[in-house]
Amino acid sequence: MAKKKTASTLIIDDEESIRDGCQQILTRLGYDVTSTGDAVSGYEMATTGAFDMILLDIRMPQMDGLDILRKLKTEHNISAKIVIITGYGTIQLAVEAMRLGAFNFLTKPFSADDLKKAIKDSKDKIESTETDNTISMLIGNSDYMKELKDTIKRVAKTDSTVLITGESGTGKELVARTIHSLSKRSDKPFVPVDCSSLVPNLLESELFGHIKGAFSGATENRDGRFQTADNGTLFLDEISNIGIDIQAKLLRVIQEQEVPRVGSSVAEKVDVRLITATNKDLRGEVKSGKFREDLFYRVSVVPIHISPLRDHRSDILVIAQHYLDIFREKHNSTAKRFSQETMKSLTSYSWPGNIRELKNTIERLCVLCEHEEVTLSDIMYYGQDTKAKAPVIDPFSGKMTLVDVEREHIEKALKHFNYQINKTATFLGIDRKTLRTKIRTYGIEMEEKD
Repeated sequence: MAKKKTASTLIIDDEESIRDGCQQILTRLGYDVTSTGDAVSGYEMATTGAFDMILLDIRMPQMDGLDILRKLKTEHNISAKIVIITGYGTIQLAVEAMRLGAFNFLTKPFSADDLKKAIKDSKDKIESTETDNTISMLIGNSDYMKELKDTIKRVAKTDSTVLITGESGTGKELVARTIHSLSKRSDKPFVPVDCSSLVPNLLESELFGHIKGAFSGATENRDGRFQTADNGTLFLDEISNIGIDIQAKLLRVIQEQEVPRVGSSVAEKVDVRLITATNKDLRGEVKSGKFREDLFYRVSVVPIHISPLRDHRSDILVIAQHYLDIFREKHNSTAKRFSQETMKSLTSYSWPGNIRELKNTIERLCVLCEHEEVTLSDIMYYGQDTKAKAPVIDPFSGKMTLVDVEREHIEKALKHFNYQINKTATFLGIDRKTLRTKIRTYGIEMEEKD
């Protein structure tokens, strides 16, 4: 079990007995504690942002605790939870401290139990904030997204094996990473493996490792992905691509938590949480004999299905704006907002490539757009089916054809890359020959040539 990060605590109090008492209690509880009796020094230490929690006395020479609190929250915007300590426990003072951003309030004299409760409340709040920050990587406010986030939070608390299903581009790896980040293994490795990209005859070695001399080219012992992920999480993407022979060995590894290196008769113990994903119907693969039924039940203890983007369209604009903000800064783009027609087009398009396609579409327009408002002519959809062509044409004015949009998009790309065919073709996702054919077909003038 991974150990949670210990909260770092700063005590600022001019009474030595209070400082020593608090430090002893917190140290025995395993907290990392720093203390000072000098208000100015304490304030300077607090501004570094190195502390998760601060115990702050109100009445001190040189600098008042409320002034410190006010400056830390308004001028330095520190995230530490601040617990006010005072011998002047009036309701008005407590209200003022809370208004300024204090998390809790302790009145002298206070007991060890009072201090422990204040610390526990603060620690719980810190961990809750970390969870909220992690889960916020999943963009969207729809009921579907809220339900998905709640499911991830529940699943992350366990060590159960998870099977994530969904179409390509829906964010299966992001969900897997989020589960790992919220789990007790978060400070251990997250090891992703794309099973579709590994050479079949080397897959066993990649997963389980090998010893020197196990096969031609094995010049030294090598760890597999299971050994690398020990005590952490192993994510097998597109698990349906693993052959039947390797499936049998994978099943045994999951059952026994032991990994047999290629060429070795001795299995090694590993402690790995397994998360798998596929864009195929695994039950269908089982029926067709391509996937072992016993392995299917082993990897699908907790199934999570990611819906395609077209099934939660209310999230499209939120996600699009998120990536617009990211890529505008990355590419120093002028694009800032979407026109009304563009927003209608984005939400009506079928997005066969899901979030990955949406992300790539927004990045392309940030590279090519030369004005603040993104219009229909700035968007070029790829991978579209026949039902998805309407949004590209501009269903509102009827002034632009699909050909017009493609020609303008190619012209912008050529101009951006100084008419270099190689770079432009790579950016557009087509080969040089196809690009040259389109240039001739559309009569695009080449100002410069590569």
